[in-house]
Amino acid sequence: MFAYINGRILPEDQAFVSINDRGWLYGDAVFETLRTYGGRAFKLEEHLDRLEMSAGLSAIAIPLARAALIKEIDRLLEAESSTQDIMIRVVVSRGVGGAGIFPTEAPDPTLVFQLRSLPGYAPEVFTKGWSLMVAETRRNDPNAINPLIKSGNYLNNIMAKREAVEAGANEALMLNREGLVAESTVSNFFLVKNGNPVTPPISDGILPGITRETVIKLGNKVGLNVQERSIDLAALFDCDEAFLTLTSAGIIPITKINKQSLGTEIGPVTLRLRQAYIEHVDDFIRGEE
Repeated sequence: MFAYINGRILPEDQAFVSINDRGWLYGDAVFETLRTYGGRAFKLEEHLDRLEMSAGLSAIAIPLARAALIKEIDRLLEAESSTQDIMIRVVVSRGVGGAGIFPTEAPDPTLVFQLRSLPGYAPEVFTKGWSLMVAETRRNDPNAINPLIKSGNYLNNIMAKREAVEAGANEALMLNREGLVAESTVSNFFLVKNGNPVTPPISDGILPGITRETVIKLGNKVGLNVQERSIDLAALFDCDEAFLTLTSAGIIPITKINKQSLGTEIGPVTLRLRQAYIEHVDDFIRGEE
């Protein structure tokens, strides 16, 4: 696949950034990951809104205006001319600087677009679901690294994911400093109790997920009472259904948390929301969204 680095489109195996780039040295970067449906970037404006928020909170300058950024993403997609839907990773690092960590030592940001294949989800993932484990590794404290920033420093997420894999689970669920449910390592979390979907509020230290927000709107549209409120461990282990929301897959049902079964198949509320999401995507592909 092709990649884009500061205006140049290159084959992936020829696309390199400097070893002195602060994104590499310190994780001093922000990013977004989005995907295409029908050859077009899905929720592009929303992802760029969040990129701008992350960059603003990090005092990293995005080197192109919004319209130019979209034009360059389209140019890369045209060069790739893939007949399959793909992932697009947009990275803005503070750029190449000196040996010190002081931000002004990197005057010119680095802009990278990377195209990648979609993860290969087996069909049974969407009917039989995934298993979750509650990780010991906590979500970032807002007083340390603001969870609103989608930054290049993902070490705590990586550590939580490692816990899950070593425990035989598909994904980790991270708690915040107060011990409340925050999110998974790369996705947002919902539970369902008595037919009502519930997801943690942004104030509990989560990234405002694009798919999360879409599912909240779709849920309310189809008559479900979607709530944003804190989830403690007691509520977590007393739920009827659970699911994750993420860009690459939309909605993935959860059928086991810490080896406690929530059933062997996707629950009725999760199924209803997943169908609404699929229809929403179909509208986008037809140009009706």
